[in-house]
Amino acid sequence: MEYYGYAGTVLHVDLTHNNIRKEPLELEMIKNFVGGMGINSKLAYDLIKPGVDPLSPENVLIHGAGPFVGTLIPGFPRNDVMSKSPQTGFLAQSGTGVSIGGMLKYAGYDHLVITGRAEKPVYLVITDDLVEIKDASDLWGMDLLEATDAIRSKLGDYWVSCIGPAGERLVRFACIVDNKSGMSARTGIGAVMGSKNLKAIAVRGTKGIKIHQRREFRKLVDELRQTIKASPLIDIWRNEGKVIDPYTGAYVARGVALTKNWSQGFPEATTHFFTQKEYAERVWKIYFACFGCPVGDKAVNSLRGGKYSGLTLKLSNPWGTPLGFNNCGVRNWDDAVKCTELANRYGIDAFTVNNLLAWTIELYEKGILTSEDTDGIELKWDANTVMKLMDKIARREGIGDILAEGEKIAAQRIGGNSARYAVNVKGLEPTMDLRETIFTENFSQLVDPRGAHHARGYGITYVPRKAESVARYAPRIGAPDDAVARICPEPGVFSVPRLTKWVQDYDSLAYSLGMCMRVPINTAYNLATITRLYSITTGIELSSEELLKAGERIWTIQRLFNEREGATRKDDMPPPRMLTEQVTVGDTVHQPIQESYIKELLDEYYDERGWDTVTGNPTEQKLAELGLKT
Repeated sequence: MEYYGYAGTVLHVDLTHNNIRKEPLELEMIKNFVGGMGINSKLAYDLIKPGVDPLSPENVLIHGAGPFVGTLIPGFPRNDVMSKSPQTGFLAQSGTGVSIGGMLKYAGYDHLVITGRAEKPVYLVITDDLVEIKDASDLWGMDLLEATDAIRSKLGDYWVSCIGPAGERLVRFACIVDNKSGMSARTGIGAVMGSKNLKAIAVRGTKGIKIHQRREFRKLVDELRQTIKASPLIDIWRNEGKVIDPYTGAYVARGVALTKNWSQGFPEATTHFFTQKEYAERVWKIYFACFGCPVGDKAVNSLRGGKYSGLTLKLSNPWGTPLGFNNCGVRNWDDAVKCTELANRYGIDAFTVNNLLAWTIELYEKGILTSEDTDGIELKWDANTVMKLMDKIARREGIGDILAEGEKIAAQRIGGNSARYAVNVKGLEPTMDLRETIFTENFSQLVDPRGAHHARGYGITYVPRKAESVARYAPRIGAPDDAVARICPEPGVFSVPRLTKWVQDYDSLAYSLGMCMRVPINTAYNLATITRLYSITTGIELSSEELLKAGERIWTIQRLFNEREGATRKDDMPPPRMLTEQVTVGDTVHQPIQESYIKELLDEYYDERGWDTVTGNPTEQKLAELGLKT
């Protein structure tokens, strides 16, 4: 078979036996699961045995880049990483746009499957057909940024995916960082990499990617690039943090983003403490882009003045990640950027650690933890506490050894009433509260197989929308007329759970192709455009319905992965705090969510998916329809 868009090969590396083999990417796998995250999902389901210890050699770590990655199609840079999560015990899935994905494709590989465990620290070097396992003893112990630089000093201009000390010490929420700035952050895949004694993957490829219909491809790509470049959203998302006010500012004002372990509103966050004006004057230096992107919404932050003057780092989410540390009581850009830089160096998921430490500080405040438990450290809502605890976590010292297990396991070890204040779904901390209102993105956090993260429920309702807008949007992502009628059953009304199903299917397809879901990119695409691009790029004729069905198949097999690991409908419920406590945001009080209401929404969601509403699991009929029946 001649491959277009795809490199055509799956690379298998067994670290236990020092064995390397290559297999062709099968056409049936392509048609059913598309690529990237989709094929990773199938490989994970087939290769990871039920009940396996996530930190054992038997767990599998899988990288995958979809057929649009590495081409000139604007906005498709993402590499997907998948495994079984040491943080949640369920599916581990993460990815980044600043990734090794394009270079992996240029070297000739769509997917990289890593099994076993090396006897001593190693790093993997891929140079086209040459695949080498090299000694990393001199790199072990280095922070993530130092190790990446050291590898490049040895090899030259390679793209590097690396872990830090947290991954080495099996911190269950350790992340992998590509090219020093692209965090594959969620679900603890860095710990899986560390458990294999694998410090880094360095890739350099020269083969390129073939396109099936080159003239038509170039014409459509040029049209898409011009559409994106003409968007007024580019300046907002790219330059000087202008997105802070309309995006983050609106979230904190509404109470979607909260502070102090999701217990308080913080509407003044971007008007008093984290202003766009100060960010532009003292923090932001210049934008940069993922491979092939005309937007460039990443940034180099470089502090000018203050106690960390001169501190410089590249960030994929240059405003949002630092601001997240407000959850721990951090109240200025200097400390927030410094906390982010430390998380990056240690190789720690910044989303998880700011939630985890906010929980820890609250436990101390409530007397559930004492100074005896915290190695004599008085825990306060400030950056000093955050930095001290992050260091202990990365080293697994004292209280850090318990916290390194993540909220789900740490709550069991701490005991008392600690679990009541743990804010997570399936062991993964959320990015959005549900008490202000429920919309696609925050509802999706409940039913996402990997746990509470909004990205795979990314639609249009993170901004308040009218039903008429939703009715126009749903067909663009492939919802047929009968589904649109269920989503919008009467004038002025739309169903969040039913819309969520179609958003997730579309997003699963888009991510599997390699799409960035940030607004300036995803608004330029719809299912019809993706279908045309897929045909022109790959030469494989799949209809829009078949491609969207692949998205549904991908989501469903991930649900099946969790089902056999013991997940039940109960794991789709919000954390106790959101069900039992009100929260005040400015002058507004948001009441706790009624448990009965959430159950009704889940019933509606399962029904739209054709799943059993009692168990929340796919029915035999649905599995047969998707070709997943065993």
